[in-house]
Amino acid sequence: MTVATLLSHGENMNLRLLGTITAVLCVVALTACQTTGRSGGSLKDAIKTRSIERARLHDAGEIKAAYDKANGDPDEVLLLFLNACLLVEEDKDAGNRAIAYLSRDNDQWEDADGPTGVKLSKMAEEGLRRIWEKPEIIRSYCGGDGSDFSMAEPEVVDLSIKDTQEPNSTTTKYFLWSTGKDNASPVSLRSDGGRWYVDEWSSLQGGVTAR
Repeated sequence: MTVATLLSHGENMNLRLLGTITAVLCVVALTACQTTGRSGGSLKDAIKTRSIERARLHDAGEIKAAYDKANGDPDEVLLLFLNACLLVEEDKDAGNRAIAYLSRDNDQWEDADGPTGVKLSKMAEEGLRRIWEKPEIIRSYCGGDGSDFSMAEPEVVDLSIKDTQEPNSTTTKYFLWSTGKDNASPVSLRSDGGRWYVDEWSSLQGGVTAR
């Protein structure tokens, strides 16, 4: 075999090797694009730790009763709070009273004639206004998707939780996925004398974008 033949053979091997490497890189790049997709894509499915869901309630008094029964469980309180936020779309006043009952004392005003005995303070009503004007925001956290974030199962409150943290014995912080946001949104619950309540939920009030 001549030197020229050997050189030609080596060049062909290098070309084949280069082609193989290029093909592998293309597959890796394609997989990465699919994995790091925006909201609703496979990235969330890969790192989502758990889901919790319950049948939806449509009455502030029912939400209050369920809360009184399951107050020692922060998961249940979180579910009921999102349920109360969904209620705002159907009945703003009822949703106000339900949200207030699950909120911290500083966000409550007495409302003796209402179904829960409390209503939101004027300052806390700003959050109510935001989800009233854009109800798709809360639907996006409860299983809603598509152009208007309609819920495939409107009678179910379905939450996807990326992470749950307990920085101390009286605080639980949840990170919830929305189908209209790229990053999970934090919601903090606190316990006072065994009563869990929603302490901070401003991250749930921001706008969402359909994909």
